[in-house]
Amino acid sequence: MDFLKTRVGRWEPNSDVFIDEDHGQVVVKVELAGADAENLRVAVDERHLFIIGRRIDATRFSRGSFLQKEIEYGEFIKKIHLPVAVEYETVSSTYGAGILTIQLPISATQYVPTSRTEIRMIVKRTLA
Repeated sequence: MDFLKTRVGRWEPNSDVFIDEDHGQVVVKVELAGADAENLRVAVDERHLFIIGRRIDATRFSRGSFLQKEIEYGEFIKKIHLPVAVEYETVSSTYGAGILTIQLPISATQYVPTSRTEIRMIVKRTLA
């Protein structure tokens, strides 16, 4: 992952990460509206997924000023911890409608099943 050492991200895109137990994979969805697919790279190591890219602001005007500017532009790096070992040789990704979807098959030899735990809380009111 030497290429990561030279990269500096100015921002991080929003993402959803979940385990699809029906298909035995970790699925990552990253919100990248306005980014060109040619400017996106995906890398995986033992327990991390890296999404590296750039979103370019094409807004140009000779006279005027912004009234509101909330959309992030420039280079970004998103690092996501993977909760299970994955078969990184068979990772696939698609990009459409501004969403990058990455499918990471869970390693059959190191699969750790997810468990669900119900947590019960007792809330006491106190008078101040």
